[in-house]
Amino acid sequence: MGRVRVIFTLPKTLPPLLGARSAPSSWPTDPLAYVEWYTQTPTTPQEKDGNMFRIKSTTTPPPGSNRLHPPGAIIRVSEIRQSCMLFPIFNDENVPPDWTTSNVLDKSKSFLVNNWLSKYSYHTIW
Repeated sequence: MGRVRVIFTLPKTLPPLLGARSAPSSWPTDPLAYVEWYTQTPTTPQEKDGNMFRIKSTTTPPPGSNRLHPPGAIIRVSEIRQSCMLFPIFNDENVPPDWTTSNVLDKSKSFLVNNWLSKYSYHTIW
């Protein structure tokens, strides 16, 4: 399970700075996505979490850096199967005041995957 950060396509021609020419024929022409991975989905949901699966954001420092980056990959958009709803998990009963809809995926480190959202998500995530 992962978080799509950007969807893009590779250019058909390389910029003049690199010597204007056609892109290599081995480059994919369909849309690509950069995805940051979460921890592997557990094999069984947690009853205490409403029978939802608990996942976490993962971070690893790149070589020679103290900054943490989640592991990621570039995949074809056609490989993405479905979206899902994540519930952030807080350490206490209160939502931190600096969390917004724009930054909650960056601020929270643990989530519940809502497999109850629809019949389709129930059958595919459960």
